[in-house]
Amino acid sequence: MAGSDYALAKTLGVPRQHVSAWRKGDRTATPADQALMAHVAGLDPVVILARATVEQFEGKAKGDQLMRALGKALLVTGGALGSVGASAHQIFSMIPGVDPAIQFIQCMLC
Repeated sequence: MAGSDYALAKTLGVPRQHVSAWRKGDRTATPADQALMAHVAGLDPVVILARATVEQFEGKAKGDQLMRALGKALLVTGGALGSVGASAHQIFSMIPGVDPAIQFIQCMLC
């Protein structure tokens, strides 16, 4: 949606090399950058920010606590949007060799 690595980088206020590295899977975008990309793509940035924050702590006690806390909040603030993202993740994860996060970034560059 942004049109190019350069355009997305300019919109997000990050170096173009960061966007390129995200797209290639060499670097992970921060939760804040993921939320901004979601906004650019017309998705709910709050859901993406919550998911990205939980993923930072995946496999740790804090991650489980965040998932429980954010899960309740998402039910109140529109958890249906989270299920759309989960569905997209499942669809992209079925494509062999394609990381869902990379696919998300590539979709934004279309």
